Amino acid sequence: MNCSAVRTQILALPDPRELTPELRGHVLSCAGCQAWARQAARLEGLLAQLPVPAAPGEKKEALLGDLMQADPVILPLATPAARPGFGAVAGRFLRANAGYVAGLAAAVLVAVGLYSFWPTRPVGTPEVAKVHKDPLLEKLVSGNAALARAGTPAKRLEVLGTMADAVASDARAMARLAPADIGARATQYENLIRDGVVPRAQDVQRATLGMKADERAALEALAEKLKAEATAADALAKEVPQDAQPALTRIADAAREGEQKLRAAARGGK
Repeated sequence: MNCSAVRTQILALPDPRELTPELRGHVLSCAGCQAWARQAARLEGLLAQLPVPAAPGEKKEALLGDLMQADPVILPLATPAARPGFGAVAGRFLRANAGYVAGLAAAVLVAVGLYSFWPTRPVGTPEVAKVHKDPLLEKLVSGNAALARAGTPAKRLEVLGTMADAVASDARAMARLAPADIGARATQYENLIRDGVVPRAQDVQRATLGMKADERAALEALAEKLKAEATAADALAKEVPQDAQPALTRIADAAREGEQKLRAAARGGK
């Protein structure tokens, strides 16, 4: 059996994915017919995925009859004449079944579209535009809310200490990436220490007759954190670009000032 006859017989099969033993024997030994068979099987698989009702059982026979009338592609096995390539046959097939193929293309596009745009929020939830979130801003907003809920000077002092630490950490991170922009962070830190942390520490001292041990310990612990912050800012100022050095120095100075006043408050104002 020659290659031309094998290929026309593959097209004539009810399902090109299921070759007869005779055809399989030839295909396994012929690279060209093997590629033809793979393409025919692939086309059959695509057609099977069409999201349309199944065609009548005689549809394929009618189609093959139409093909033979227009330009015969299925000839007796003994005919040695060269046959059109698979691309030409597939082209005729697609033209004759444009509706089916269009349906498949539409289904693929719909599937891709659904995958790309499938909502990641529950149905019925209003769509909210995505915005870039500033972690520091979120921490400061959260801190302000916590301050409003804090019922004692000690609680307010704790919240302010956390906010000051967040500002200082952000300034250290910016020192290498945006050295010209950390001046605002230094100002925020100075304000938090001088207008927030220190006055609240003094409130803790005045709020109790004889400071409690846990309140004194809290003041000392925050003083240690400010000391560590001053040391870290001084060390970093020696490594970063010159534009960042003045802001880090201001942060270190504010931290040292806050440390001294918190230790004084812990000693009862002495």
